[in-house]
Amino acid sequence: MHLKTTIVSAIVAFGVTAAASQIDLRGAAPAPAGVAAPPRVAAAAGASYASLLESIDRRVDGLQRRASARPGDWLTRMHLGSALLERAGLTNQADDFERVQAVLDEAFTLAPAGSGPLLLAARFNLSIHRLDVAETYLDMLDRRAVPRGGEQAVARVLRSQIALQRGRYEVAFDELTAVAAVAPALANADLALYHAKTGDPLAAAGLLEAALASTGANDPQRRAWLKLQLGIVAMDRGELRDALRHLHDADAELSGWWLVQEHIAEVYDRRDDHRKAIEIYEDLVRTTELPQHMDALAGLYRHTGERERADELIARSAARWEQLLARLPEAAIGHALQHHLQFGAPEKALELALANHAARPGGDAQVTLARAYLRAGKAAEALAVVERALASPYRTARLHDVAAKAHTALGNKAAAEEQVSLCLAINPRYTGDDHSH
Repeated sequence: MHLKTTIVSAIVAFGVTAAASQIDLRGAAPAPAGVAAPPRVAAAAGASYASLLESIDRRVDGLQRRASARPGDWLTRMHLGSALLERAGLTNQADDFERVQAVLDEAFTLAPAGSGPLLLAARFNLSIHRLDVAETYLDMLDRRAVPRGGEQAVARVLRSQIALQRGRYEVAFDELTAVAAVAPALANADLALYHAKTGDPLAAAGLLEAALASTGANDPQRRAWLKLQLGIVAMDRGELRDALRHLHDADAELSGWWLVQEHIAEVYDRRDDHRKAIEIYEDLVRTTELPQHMDALAGLYRHTGERERADELIARSAARWEQLLARLPEAAIGHALQHHLQFGAPEKALELALANHAARPGGDAQVTLARAYLRAGKAAEALAVVERALASPYRTARLHDVAAKAHTALGNKAAAEEQVSLCLAINPRYTGDDHSH
């Protein structure tokens, strides 16, 4: 199963991109007046995911004690929420995201009307794909009596991310270009992701390399995230050797991060080294219990003839997706949709795809909706969605692949062949829109 979890926004990890969150959290943009920025996480060479989590947990514990001692202090709760959101972006666990929401709720009950942790609330809601709610907080930030330059720059990046997910590509590009002109460290990584989605992977890689060069060794999380993105860009071009090199480099920056490990497993899967992929996914299922890893492993078990083990994992992941859809529906819907496309009923996949597209109707959601229409036997509807995506700047191999499938289903042989050629021009090794088995 194709685990494209981070190229949109961190996220897999359902998070805001590392560029905006790191600068906001760690002081590269000015902190609000009179408020100390949270301390940077110092990390020696060879930092690990486990050690970074331990460091964040110590910071969370300290901030929690301070908040408990200051029952009327919303600013301390803002910093606590920032640390919790950093943890949630690393773990992708629903419990962590729900802790952020609880702290935000408490902070807003204490803050004066029109004040409070507005930027944090926007970042949090964007991280779980509540785009309208995130935009509401950004609007409140714009109306604040004393705008703060650092916050306003981050807010513009967040607005560009919202625009990108809604398929408003020109708006996203204009916003990111304007911010990058004055604060390249803040916008370059997001601008790279824009280019990766609109058919210019070389520009994307160049911007990611520039962002990496400007990131110090004491920020292993951001360095690992940037190298992960370089790996994804290479993978989407079919350059699997380069992809694996970037991903191993990311693991060297922050060893043991599941987000990097799952992409290493995906490269091994694409190279038909299924044993290595299975070994990594088995470890991830044990350590993270994330249902997308169960789905990926189930697909590989099916491919290797281990049907009983696959079915057991599919049942486990289906139950987990139902729980997550109930707890964090906007955050879970994209991956739950992939589960149903691969293993579930076509009607359920289409229901989720329509809801996902309604929430964030950008190119990724259009491709997935077209796939769901095809699986439900509705090729004409699939082609209509594809044609809307093709009329935008969005360009990926997955788009051309599903376009080819829609044309094939409708008997448009020449148009299908043209779309196959366009797909292979982007990724000569492309074998399927989800690489499922």
